[in-house]
Amino acid sequence: MANELRKTYFLLITPAVILTVVVYLLLHYNIWEGVNFTPSRTFSVVYFVLAIAVGVALPIFLRVFFFSKLKEKNFTTPEEFTAYQKQIIKVVSITAYMAFGAALVKMESFYFGGTVLAAIYALYYHYPSDKKIRFDKKIFKVKTEEDGKG
Repeated sequence: MANELRKTYFLLITPAVILTVVVYLLLHYNIWEGVNFTPSRTFSVVYFVLAIAVGVALPIFLRVFFFSKLKEKNFTTPEEFTAYQKQIIKVVSITAYMAFGAALVKMESFYFGGTVLAAIYALYYHYPSDKKIRFDKKIFKVKTEEDGKG
């Protein structure tokens, strides 16, 4: 399960991280001028807040929703748990692509930096480490084949 989640994680975020770094370096060293779009301050603020909402608030909402959906049950199946974890990974990977978008349009450095920090936080916090998966399995009472209990 952990390897499957890590594979999904890296497949989703690697392209975004590479694209963000390449575009940032091309712009920083004046090798490329970027796209012909200068974002307004309002656009930058909304984009920045949206990055924080997607990277921080939405995963919390999904966690609470998943937990409340399973309240009536005494356990969670491994399939349900894996699907939930993949959903979280997909949602937080959006912030990596938002960082790429912020670099692409040459957003003001404050908002670009904030968007990148939101992405780093989301991707770091939701990395599917063995410790995190074990902890979440306990919280969501995942029934495993080895011990036959949650």
